[in-house]
Amino acid sequence: MDKQKEQKVIQNLAEKLVAAANTTSLLRRDVIRTLLNPDKDIDSECGYPSTIGVSDYKKLYDREAVANRMVKLEPEEAWSQSPEIYEDEDSNQTVWEKAFEDIDKTFHLKAYMERIDVLSGIGQFGLLLIGIDDKKDLIEPVDGVDLKTGEWKNNKDYQLLYLRTFSQDVIDVSEKEIDPTSKRYGMPVIYDIKFEDWTGGVKNEKTQKVHWTRTVHIADNREESEVYGIPRLQAIYNRLLDFRKTLAGSAEMFWKGGYPGYAFEVLPEASDVTLDTDSLQEQMLDFSQGLQRYLAVSGMAVKSLQPQVSDPTGHLEAQIKAMCTAKGIPYRLFIGSEKGQLASTQDMAIWNMRVHRRQERYVTPMVIRPIIERFMALGILPEIENFFVEWPDRDSPSEKDIAEIALIQTEAMSKYVGGGVDALIDPRNYLLKFMQLTEEEIDAIEDAVIDREETFSEEASNKAVERETQKEKETTKEVPANEPPNVRKS
Repeated sequence: MDKQKEQKVIQNLAEKLVAAANTTSLLRRDVIRTLLNPDKDIDSECGYPSTIGVSDYKKLYDREAVANRMVKLEPEEAWSQSPEIYEDEDSNQTVWEKAFEDIDKTFHLKAYMERIDVLSGIGQFGLLLIGIDDKKDLIEPVDGVDLKTGEWKNNKDYQLLYLRTFSQDVIDVSEKEIDPTSKRYGMPVIYDIKFEDWTGGVKNEKTQKVHWTRTVHIADNREESEVYGIPRLQAIYNRLLDFRKTLAGSAEMFWKGGYPGYAFEVLPEASDVTLDTDSLQEQMLDFSQGLQRYLAVSGMAVKSLQPQVSDPTGHLEAQIKAMCTAKGIPYRLFIGSEKGQLASTQDMAIWNMRVHRRQERYVTPMVIRPIIERFMALGILPEIENFFVEWPDRDSPSEKDIAEIALIQTEAMSKYVGGGVDALIDPRNYLLKFMQLTEEEIDAIEDAVIDREETFSEEASNKAVERETQKEKETTKEVPANEPPNVRKS
């Protein structure tokens, strides 16, 4: 038994030594790999930044077409058809509706709503500044508001002077509400806004402190914060950098590889040739940049090198498709070319549903309502209990769609009648099951047919009577009024 125990102990010890040796080998291998590849970091290798600032987003928005379209697409689609904003469904225009129409016509209010919707997605938020005639500095709060609760009790009617929109890159939140008992706890109190002024082609910036009561804070893609949303470019930032590198690299590749290079080789029989590099360089400049189409060389052979150019289309499409996938945008709709106009019905249905959801869940409650409610609080608009925002139906067919559907249905009914299919299925069931008409619509069609037949029968009868009357007039001779009927002229 003792020998068996000793063997087990020895075996266990041997297994531990083998395991330790393997672990040591793996550790040594990892150390060597780390020493040989100190930058084994995909973000570092690909040039992706570890942190992204607002200025980085703004730079891409200003300079990169794909980034600009990614920021604007959802707002532009949502605002492609203007919503109807009204107080009630009465056909008569109310005082509030008339006031809103005047404000919208004078200051283009809906256009400013769309603009702030776009700008709020570049960074984490955007700001709409409302200029009123209270004759106070922008840093001072508007009269009639409880600064702790944020509730408005204004009894003044201010006049709207101007509207301004700002993206986050020109805004700093210099002061926040720090009272945990306030309803506005953690919300901005004072903003530092950089106002840009161009004088003589020179950009001048002036920072102005603005109180929150004069602004409407708009933030898209809110998740953990009510103040700061997620920039629309954040999830696709790396893909935008890859797209930029690919597109810029393809231009550089064409610039350098599209123009063939030339190799100058000294001929073997001209071993005593001395290369005049200055003269050769001058000739090459005249040839490549001027109108000279020849090279004068002696004792040398000039060979054209094969251009090295590759088509980047596939790589660029892969990046765009990855971005569209991340944003939930149909690829063919995003590219906006002739191919994009042929986006499938299913793609368009899903996209329309997504746009409608954004209209109802974000644009209406987070953009339109806060702005209009602030206008009412300032007395710019009359105070009412509620108003309604109704968006047009994006799935309703266009005039072209209606015409195409009518043509197809007319051709189908023509073939139904001409092909004698009515012997297999009666017209009412055909209209109900195949043409997808309702019972009421079929009843209306049948009534119209009956009315038309009755009208046709009545018209035919009247025409027959007219013909008979005309025949009688033609066969009856007219007798002069001053002669007896039985007297003939001699």
